[in-house]
Amino acid sequence: MSNFKAGSSKFSRFINGKGFYIALAICLVAIGTASYIAINGSVGTVSKIKSGSGAASSNFAPSSSIPNWDNNSATKPTEQTVSGVADNRSSSSKPSSSSSSSSAAPTKPNQSQTSKLVYTMPVRGTILTAYSGNTPVFDKTMQDWRVHDGVDISGTEGTPVKACASGTVVEVKVDDMLGQEIVIDHGDGLRSIYANLASQVTVKKGQYVDVGDTIGCIGDTAQSEIAVAPHLHFEITKNGNDVDPLAQIGGEN
Repeated sequence: MSNFKAGSSKFSRFINGKGFYIALAICLVAIGTASYIAINGSVGTVSKIKSGSGAASSNFAPSSSIPNWDNNSATKPTEQTVSGVADNRSSSSKPSSSSSSSSAAPTKPNQSQTSKLVYTMPVRGTILTAYSGNTPVFDKTMQDWRVHDGVDISGTEGTPVKACASGTVVEVKVDDMLGQEIVIDHGDGLRSIYANLASQVTVKKGQYVDVGDTIGCIGDTAQSEIAVAPHLHFEITKNGNDVDPLAQIGGEN
């Protein structure tokens, strides 16, 4: 019994002495081991994320659809979107400088861009000499056979002559054979010619005229047709070639 007590006393002294430090060392080793395991696992996970492999890649890869907002920037996308819509509306609603200038100073339409011209007969009357095309006809004034490039429409001297279609006056001249003459360009290679007019005309070169505008009146200035009753000599050319005026405008009044 005395020996047991003596052993107990020695064990107590051992525990109170070196045993305390041994227990502390064991605890530190345990803590260190746990920390190493935890750190090693974290490093492995991070490595997998960086390499894009394994389950970590699909679970932890950042989503490109999530914006990188900071501070109070969560409202910025909405502000930018509204600003963009406003800018687009303002730019589409504002007229360009060229549109503003054209509306401020309107110009006559370009006949070359007109898909269909509106026609009218330049005067109303009887056809005294028809268009002959390539077939010669007898000329009463010249007393020979020759082609007649237009139509002679009867009318008293001073009868107003109208533009058969809208266009630009390109010539106002006196022809040696056909007398006072006006030429109007209607675009697309189409021109109308009015001859045997009175010397006083109401238009000038470069002037735009609408269909039905008065450009002059019937006269007696055509020396090559002096034997014909008072009339308008009327021609139409297409790309420089004579065509039948009545077929071109349909004989509309």
